[in-house]
Amino acid sequence: MAGMKDRETLRRFVLRARRVHAHSIVQDWDELLRHAHGSFDGHLDLAGQMTITRRLPADEEVFESLASRVRPLTVKSEPVYYVKVFDAIERLIGEADVEDALRARLRDLRRAWDASEIQGTQIQAYSVQSARIDGTEATSMVSDTQLAAAWLYADLVHADAQGPKRQALAFSLRERYAAAVRVFSHMAALTVATMQLVESLRDARLLAVDDSAWEDDVSVGASELVEEARAFVAPLGSEMPDMRDSLELTEEWTAFTVTELLRQDPANHVRVVLRDDNGDVTATYDAAVARRTPDANSAEWDVLVAGSVMFKFSFDIQGERMTDAHFRGWEAFDSTNDLKFASTRLMLEFHRTSAMAFEVGGSELLSLGPPTFSAEERRELEVLAETVEDIVTIERLVRQALEPCNGRFDDHDRVRLRRARLLLEGQIVHAMRHPITVTAPEGNPPQVVVAAAGTLNVGGAEVPTPQTVMRHPAMTATETGVAPDSGPNAKTFRMEPPDGEQFLAWVPGLVEVSGDEDLVVTRSWDLIGIDEESFSS
Repeated sequence: MAGMKDRETLRRFVLRARRVHAHSIVQDWDELLRHAHGSFDGHLDLAGQMTITRRLPADEEVFESLASRVRPLTVKSEPVYYVKVFDAIERLIGEADVEDALRARLRDLRRAWDASEIQGTQIQAYSVQSARIDGTEATSMVSDTQLAAAWLYADLVHADAQGPKRQALAFSLRERYAAAVRVFSHMAALTVATMQLVESLRDARLLAVDDSAWEDDVSVGASELVEEARAFVAPLGSEMPDMRDSLELTEEWTAFTVTELLRQDPANHVRVVLRDDNGDVTATYDAAVARRTPDANSAEWDVLVAGSVMFKFSFDIQGERMTDAHFRGWEAFDSTNDLKFASTRLMLEFHRTSAMAFEVGGSELLSLGPPTFSAEERRELEVLAETVEDIVTIERLVRQALEPCNGRFDDHDRVRLRRARLLLEGQIVHAMRHPITVTAPEGNPPQVVVAAAGTLNVGGAEVPTPQTVMRHPAMTATETGVAPDSGPNAKTFRMEPPDGEQFLAWVPGLVEVSGDEDLVVTRSWDLIGIDEESFSS
């Protein structure tokens, strides 16, 4: 148990030391050592006047951040207090055969840390005392340790210097800061040296430090954070979902889309109404003006409908009124499967109507007639919508965005895709009808056929397919040979369903199949133009 605690102490120390090492001041090692040594320049003129110059870091705030990173190593209550770190190292290496040079480094570093302890009055490099020229108001002799500690606890992280540190408050902030620069620069150098010692002990296989200590981020290193995400909104007062309970959102939460963003400005509100030949409304969309370019005599509007199709219009302007609207075309977006499905579905809905009206402020701005599609073009759109809907559904089931389906696919792809979707939804479906050869490592006829997980390319979308199990209650298993590469008893079998019938497939864990009585198709493929009973896949 003690060993685990010591390893955790070292893991935390390495993380902290790497954070110190990553600091910009420490990265300029020579400059850090100059501050740690605390040298000063003196200039003496002929009149006996001496000018003393002490070099400080160029940016006080930057040095404050270094001291803050070092501070936990100086605090007894912290898990990385230097005494705890060295105690952990010594316990972990114990009586191991450690090179004399490593033992000496360990001993010397511990002594150096002890000499740098800031909770006391010891003099590390110098001490100061002040008095008026007439000898009055003389202060006590105050060490650089007290000055540095007072700067840390009275000027930086606290405002309550206590004990020996209070004596340092008789001196100016400049004096306290100057002492702190030397003391904490020295500690930063000791921190790096101690981390390097831990590395040497690790490389000599005398210490085991968790890999995360060396690999986890210890600084952000960026001026902005950019993350890809989806935003969801709900009415004010809605309960925030707790991901510890479920990753599913309740119905009141909806995706925050580009349309919703544009409609934050009421001036962008457009209502799109689709009507049939009888004038009845078949569908409505809350659309939005995405771009408008007015000038003195004309204007152009781009209106985003269904979040996926941009309808483009131009108008003549007479006074404050827009007249003579002209339709300039549309642009469908297909950079994601969601967008492609939405735009394809909108085009199909538009084709089935007699008019698409664009309303602004309750008044009709203009109306468009449906596009002219041939029967073949309409069927292609319907098949595309069906296929992309399957991909979108799988994306949501596996919580993974896939490349858009913008390429060619055939009926075999459609069948395999629909089966993958239904299987992931926990359905039992018809699978292949042709025989399949399998290997049985133990040499016994298999009771089921296991199909490994994989991927299916549908128009450029690499769709994940789950591991499935296939069986038919009346299937036959015919031995076809041996398979020595799979084991001494391994044999191959030809698995075949009855003539004219298909294997049944399911995903274990998503549906319970305890016996042949459970092997009943729970969902058909229901694909446009494909006969499930005769299709050969």
